[in-house]
Amino acid sequence: MLSINNLLHSIFLCKVKYTTIFTLIVLYHSNAQNSFYNYYEKNNVPQSDFDSLIENYDLDYSKHKNWAFRSDYDDMEKLLPKSLKDTLIENYQVNIFYIHPTTLYSSNRWNSDTASFGKDQIIKLGLENQASCFAGIANIYAPNYRQMHIYSYIDTVNGYKAYDLAFNDVLQSFKYFINNINNDSFFILVGHSQGTNHAVRLINEFIQYDNDVSSKLLLSYLIGMDVKKKFSFIPPCQTSNDLFCFLSWRTFSKGIYPDNWDYGNHIASINPINWTDDSTISNLKDHEGILLPNRFLLFKNTLTVSNHKGLLWLDRPKNILLRLYPSKNYHPGDFNLYWKNIRDNFINRMNQL
Repeated sequence: MLSINNLLHSIFLCKVKYTTIFTLIVLYHSNAQNSFYNYYEKNNVPQSDFDSLIENYDLDYSKHKNWAFRSDYDDMEKLLPKSLKDTLIENYQVNIFYIHPTTLYSSNRWNSDTASFGKDQIIKLGLENQASCFAGIANIYAPNYRQMHIYSYIDTVNGYKAYDLAFNDVLQSFKYFINNINNDSFFILVGHSQGTNHAVRLINEFIQYDNDVSSKLLLSYLIGMDVKKKFSFIPPCQTSNDLFCFLSWRTFSKGIYPDNWDYGNHIASINPINWTDDSTISNLKDHEGILLPNRFLLFKNTLTVSNHKGLLWLDRPKNILLRLYPSKNYHPGDFNLYWKNIRDNFINRMNQL
């Protein structure tokens, strides 16, 4: 049997392991914006122009392999944090259509290959760290799609063509979702980063023109991108229990005005801890913890956030990890940092039905 000292030492080592994993991921991604603009110096971007003939076909979304996750086939429990205590709460029978962020960082292709479907571990992380907020409460449907390379945000001539191809996959998967899965139920759009770009376009180019579909769009989580308050017919959410609206935020360190990102009072931002759209700073005691990529919830009551000109500013008054490894841009943590707050608030919103 382990002695108390050995047990405490084992716990300490586990926590070191967990925090190290999270730190490495935060550091990797927080430097992404800087390295992003230096990609041209490296051999991990497409070297030739976009060729429309290479991917000139539609995907068949009746095939399970073209979905990263489907609640009617896959195990929801595998997405949830290992320490979560609310796994037996009510499922509201609302469907989530989740569009994952960019995972194609190093490739000579403008769009991901279908051969990567089911093998991309970063997409798996996206499901575990983002879509998992809704697991067990709602049904999750997440298409695989031929996402555009991250370099598409730089080389926009080829990038827009790659974006069109990726969006067409998202559109086709959404049509299949509406016609074959949703069954006229309420549904929710969830996107992050590139996924948000596609979700915004999906709303503007398809959903708003179909009254039967638009009337069932309960919420839209448009996270990680600069989304204008008046981008569509859907208003931004303003309180903790609003429905038929959209939520958006982008996390930066307090005092940071990011280059290459739009900001200002015309950009939507809601505080994912106190769920206000004003500049009120959240209370430390209301922070429900950070979800680490190993599916453990830790560091409760350790950070506060506030809205400022369409940005979500993060302060780290008690979080030793984030104070030791500060970042200007917490883009990859837009869900992780407030995971339980997002989940609890979603339950609150669903109770309004």
